[in-house]
Amino acid sequence: MQANPFKFRLAASHPQVDVLGGTIREAKKLTFPALSGLAIFLLDIKKGAVRIPHWHPDANELDYILHGRARIAMVGPDGIQESFEVDAGDISFIPQGWFHSIQNVGDGDLKMLVIFNNDSPNDIGISAAFAGLDPAVLAETLGATPEIFASLRKDVKFLAPQ
Repeated sequence: MQANPFKFRLAASHPQVDVLGGTIREAKKLTFPALSGLAIFLLDIKKGAVRIPHWHPDANELDYILHGRARIAMVGPDGIQESFEVDAGDISFIPQGWFHSIQNVGDGDLKMLVIFNNDSPNDIGISAAFAGLDPAVLAETLGATPEIFASLRKDVKFLAPQ
């Protein structure tokens, strides 16, 4: 019997990210061809863990909290800064290109759906950004020594324990 092309078992799918801080399961055009112009991710973030600061250069992000409590911090154009908490049943919106992080600030695990208006959204994390820049440039920009930036971890991609 052929599988239903309009159904995808997201919660039962193999996580694309499985690290100490949690998991990310993805449904996007590649894994669920019915999605055209959309992608949806299921994030499970352990107590005290954080989805590292990152941005999506090609997608808006809509978050729906299924369980738990999160603090979302965002930085946008013209120095706009926002930080707020969301609980189960709340939604939040992060505009395309805004730098943001998601921290689990609840008493247990955080479970949330992340919906993108792109069927294969890109993600640039702070670790990757720092790894791609000259430590001397970062040092000059942030008023530190180049050695500090040369020694930073460059392998943190998705979730990090607090």
